[in-house]
Amino acid sequence: MRPLLLQGSTLRTSLSWWTASCAYPRHYSTPVKARGKTVQSSKFRPTSLFDELFPEDKDKSQPTSNRLHDEELHVPRLPLSDIDHLDPYPASSGRLRGPSKKRAEGAAQGAPKRWDPAILVLNRASKSLIDADFRRIAPKGRHIDEWTGPGDILKVIPGRNRSTFQQTNSYFLLFPNPAYARTYQNHVIKLHQMSQDHTPTSLHSPLPPPPGTIVEGEDVHTLLQDYALCPPSQRIKIISMFSPFGAAYRRLIEYHGYPQLTEPVDWTGRAVLFWVEGHYPTTNAVKDAIDHDGRERGLQWGEKVGNRYVEKLELSTEMAKDLEDGEDFEPVARRRSESRWIVKLGDENEARRFVRTWHRRPFPLPSDHVRGEKPPIVNAEFLW
Repeated sequence: MRPLLLQGSTLRTSLSWWTASCAYPRHYSTPVKARGKTVQSSKFRPTSLFDELFPEDKDKSQPTSNRLHDEELHVPRLPLSDIDHLDPYPASSGRLRGPSKKRAEGAAQGAPKRWDPAILVLNRASKSLIDADFRRIAPKGRHIDEWTGPGDILKVIPGRNRSTFQQTNSYFLLFPNPAYARTYQNHVIKLHQMSQDHTPTSLHSPLPPPPGTIVEGEDVHTLLQDYALCPPSQRIKIISMFSPFGAAYRRLIEYHGYPQLTEPVDWTGRAVLFWVEGHYPTTNAVKDAIDHDGRERGLQWGEKVGNRYVEKLELSTEMAKDLEDGEDFEPVARRRSESRWIVKLGDENEARRFVRTWHRRPFPLPSDHVRGEKPPIVNAEFLW
């Protein structure tokens, strides 16, 4: 029997009738009410053979009920007028109106900023610490390491003896508020505990952590390399001080240091403390000795500062009274101490060069001194 050959139009009609009657079973459709009318919503609509063979006739073969359902589900959006200029709380509503934008900005500018300083006192520390030793271990930001988070230090002030003005083994860390001080204090205690846990003390101690060792989200190797406030073998002593403060601490906060260095111009980091052991020269004799050394070097000291770059250090009566009040400073020496001078220089580099040149150097004596005696020794200390 010869196969039945169908033309293109006949094949389309047959496939269209077959897909309409068989391709979409009843159990795939459920009646849905839309605006009071019941339409068929197909949850699962597989691709039919007719759609694959004749994609150009796909839209024509879609049932009328499905097209009507799609048109009814489309809800046009209503145009809304611009209401940004309207008052959300008109006067007739009876609700309280807030201040205008200009008044709010003016009140914010006129409001005083919150200033509640706090101090951390680090005792029994090395005198060789510098400002960077305290700042590089400050808590970092949570997302960017270069950003400092809560706990950033406002200023580091090394403790000084009130009778000699020499540096002691104490440091005062000034913070803008108590929260920053507590954050830094807890962070330092945590670092010190980690240094004690990971620093070998005997042959039986474990090896130090290699680079990249992460403990509690911190690189232990980097932290141990940066931490230098207190040796792991010692117990760290860092005390928090909050308001109200004593007279000496109030003066530290007011001047951000010692008034001999910060008033009327801040010379911290650009000055040197100068004194001579066992000798009491005059201010002119000290200046002449420094000027003579500058002429021999071919570069005058303090040339950027001016002629009065050497000033004698005077201890005020207020300082002596603070020591009698029982503040946490070293006691005043009862013996007579040598005179002190502050040598003001152009910048930090010149100040450090002056210390390297003059520290533990014999002080030049006049020609009428007794021969055979040992020359007095100069001491120079960098003030920061």
